[in-house]
Amino acid sequence: MYGIKVRIRCITDEAFPRFAECVMTDYDGMTHTFRDKLPVFTAEHDPMIPGDGVIRCSVIRETAKFAEVDTTLPDDVESVMGETRFRIALSDLTDNA
Repeated sequence: MYGIKVRIRCITDEAFPRFAECVMTDYDGMTHTFRDKLPVFTAEHDPMIPGDGVIRCSVIRETAKFAEVDTTLPDDVESVMGETRFRIALSDLTDNA
C-alpha cells in the first residue's frame, strides 16, 4: 500500500479516538491540511506531536519527477478543502503504508 508522508501538527480532540491535524506540501508548493482520526495518520498509540505520519493512497500515475495520488482509497481521506487528488514529489511517496 502506498502512502503520502505528512507532518502531524497537533491533536485537535483528546476524546477517543483522538483527532489530529496534519499537513502536506505538494509538488507545486501548495500546503494541504487534513483533519481526521489519529490512527488514520499513524499506527503509534502515543506518537510524538509534532511528528511524522502517513496518509494511505492510490497512485494514479508516476513520472520521473512526481506522482499523482488519490487519498479516497482505502481510508476516504480528504483535505479540509475537500481535495483527494494531489501531485507529490517522489520523495514524499512511501510504499510501506
